[in-house]
Amino acid sequence: MVDEPSDIELLDRLARGDEASFVTLYRRRQAGIYRFAWHMSGSPTVAEDVTQETFLALLRQAHQYDPSKGPLASYLYGIARHLVRRA
Repeated sequence: MVDEPSDIELLDRLARGDEASFVTLYRRRQAGIYRFAWHMSGSPTVAEDVTQETFLALLRQAHQYDPSKGPLASYLYGIARHLVRRA
């Protein structure tokens, strides 16, 4: 059995230019972010946009994530919450 890389390992690899790590991280976290955004907004369209924008924000601002403040998933949900409120 192969150990799956942690979110932090994937983010580190992403920062070094590994696109496959982004794809893995997206596939791992996308559904939860989408459901969260849909629940908050009541709109599947808003949820789709928020999910996409959340991961684009991660790409642009990965250096702002501080693992001492909590898991990467929580950071992503925070971004999504902010984006839903703006929508």
